[in-house]
Amino acid sequence: MSARQLLCKRPRLTAVTHLSHSMPRPSLARFVSTETQQKSFSTGTAAASFAAGLGSATLMCWYTPSSRRATLSTKSASASDDEDTSIPNLNELGLSDKITYAPVPTAEGVTRQLNEHAFSLVAGGKVVTRYDGTQVASNSPCEDAFIHGSFSNPFDKHGEDWLAWGVFDGHCGWQLSNLLTKQMIPFVRRALGDIKTKDGCSPSEEDIHKAIKLAFTTLDDAIVKSAFTTIESDLSFAEKARRLEAAYAGSCTLLTLLDPQTRNLTVASTGDCRAVLGQKTEDGRWVATDLSTDCTGANPDEVARIKAQFPDEPDIVRGGRIWGMQPSRTFGDGMWKWTSQLKDNLRNHFNGLSLPSAARYGGYKDGPYLTAEPLVTTTKVPDTQPSFLILATDGLWDTMSSAQAVDLVGKWIEWQAQGSGKPVKPSMKNFGETVLGRKQVCRYEERKATLQDENAAVHLVRNGLGGGDEQMVRGALTFRYPNSRDIRDDITVQVVFFAPAKA
Repeated sequence: MSARQLLCKRPRLTAVTHLSHSMPRPSLARFVSTETQQKSFSTGTAAASFAAGLGSATLMCWYTPSSRRATLSTKSASASDDEDTSIPNLNELGLSDKITYAPVPTAEGVTRQLNEHAFSLVAGGKVVTRYDGTQVASNSPCEDAFIHGSFSNPFDKHGEDWLAWGVFDGHCGWQLSNLLTKQMIPFVRRALGDIKTKDGCSPSEEDIHKAIKLAFTTLDDAIVKSAFTTIESDLSFAEKARRLEAAYAGSCTLLTLLDPQTRNLTVASTGDCRAVLGQKTEDGRWVATDLSTDCTGANPDEVARIKAQFPDEPDIVRGGRIWGMQPSRTFGDGMWKWTSQLKDNLRNHFNGLSLPSAARYGGYKDGPYLTAEPLVTTTKVPDTQPSFLILATDGLWDTMSSAQAVDLVGKWIEWQAQGSGKPVKPSMKNFGETVLGRKQVCRYEERKATLQDENAAVHLVRNGLGGGDEQMVRGALTFRYPNSRDIRDDITVQVVFFAPAKA
């Protein structure tokens, strides 16, 4: 979420989430979330990676490195015989009258950073051939999160598994985006499984849309509306605090579901993450089609909806924000959804956020001003021409348009088809003085476009940060949190490649 969106940043832990399959399958990780990607996957190893990623298991754990757990265990018990318990010798720092700074990223270091959380999975299916992803943080820790994988066909136990991809753009902390990687799919699966149809017919598109909307709002209600019950319960203070922190935070959500049998691609969106379909036309051009709508205070339809809901609050939307919040549909963000009385109680006794500011927004009343009900669309994957889907948090869309992103991936596909692997860099060598700050933030420029990454998502991120202008990219990645937040946001991207239907 952009720093311009009046949002506070807090540290983020990470979680690993896998979902089990109802039918007997090999015990392999089947559903993948943000922090399961610890290494970059090359195309050569992608087939094995896909098998592991779409296997079947049940695992949910907080990630703590084994070495760290061992250290904690050792220190909690008596010190071992070979443990160094001596006082550190600061003489080893030497003598100096000069400052030694941390090194800046080299060209190789930039590539490593862009690929740190990258993955590339070869599906080899009749609809999806491959999908790539990556994440580059600006916040520390990153407030974005993502999931990808498969789950059982909700309407036919013998049918082909569905595929899912999701990106979550957290704000006011990492807690909720992290939580959604574990809770979103179970709520959606349950809602889809509860669809009732007449005479055993397959659910209609409308039925599926309603179920997904219900899953989103039910999940958000469980997070936000439970606050009063939580603070009045007999739980310990710590348990109450743990349950409230997700509701204090917020998250935009973009979830895409693919039914391989029908080739229907269903997209559900809250906030300003975006899904874009790229299609190749008969004349060889790549055309972009937005499959989601940015739900913000700058969207005229959203503004009209909110003003109609709160006609006696004329100042509710100002400068593209709803009482200071840019997204108009979000998970969490209880301070925009709770009553004034409950908010005061939480602020006084449970460390509730001070946002939105009562001093700045005097007309603020009780709301709820934001909703988690998504906008849902269904699109059939093109039958006759190659196509692909780009899902990304707004960190990417801050740097380029939908059309530019599709054009970049289209060029990447053609470059890959050539098979040489030789990088294509801009003919221009000198792009002038590197400037990042108030005068210029990270932004894609066609004259700086480059082709050098084996991963399509990494390719998009590199070009969004400066492309072939290596000094610009190095500069963008040299700035670390919190300074980086003024020039780039957390960026999470997934690119899914579709095959035309077989004749």
